[in-house]
Amino acid sequence: MTWASRLRLLFGVVLVLVLAALATYKLNENRGRATSTSAQIVGQEIAVGAPYAGIVLDRPVKVGDQVHKGDTLFTIDSATLTQARSQGAGQVPDATVVDKAGHLVVQAAEDGTVTQLQAQPGSFVQAGGQLGTVQRAGSLTVEAQYTLTPKEYARVSKQEPVTIVLPDQRTVVGSVDQMRVTTVNGKAQAVVDVTSPGLASGAGDGMVTAGTPVVAQLQLRNDGVVTTVADKVRTYVQGLIG
Repeated sequence: MTWASRLRLLFGVVLVLVLAALATYKLNENRGRATSTSAQIVGQEIAVGAPYAGIVLDRPVKVGDQVHKGDTLFTIDSATLTQARSQGAGQVPDATVVDKAGHLVVQAAEDGTVTQLQAQPGSFVQAGGQLGTVQRAGSLTVEAQYTLTPKEYARVSKQEPVTIVLPDQRTVVGSVDQMRVTTVNGKAQAVVDVTSPGLASGAGDGMVTAGTPVVAQLQLRNDGVVTTVADKVRTYVQGLIG
């Protein structure tokens, strides 16, 4: 065998080993992730109610408006409240005040975004009836559903990242906040709440908003030999390139 043949053989063996290593690494990476069966961005909703029955006089907000704590949402003319106050009663709950004209003013309890408005000016509302809904500021999370095998479920960790893929394929990195699990046919049906600083309302050219469908890729804990070696190589390369 000539030296040229030996070099070609050596090159072929090295190439096969490299390809096998890459294939093994890719397979390990794929097995180290769980992809949501469904996921969407959700926000915490605050119901706005009417403590007294009456007629809605004014509603200075519309759906989509940003409001701050104490902003007026509704002004209600309530004969019930007027009668109660004439008898020395008529206490109003938090986030409501009585103006100089004796009208009930319903205010925003917290900073947020108006998402629903049921009551219209001129309409009559019952005591305890819902007037609208405000989404609490900074409350956006991702609610993701997964179907996991027992082995996959055992590898779920709050320390591992979750990659949130927006509809335009941009990504946001988050982490597991809470998880609720039921077992169906030997598999874990998991509902995972994912939080992230990147889930700011209106971010991503308006895509980061409640109701937006996303894909959530949950990184599973993997302590195998391939993962350990890959992590060391990745750390070494990152150190070289700064």
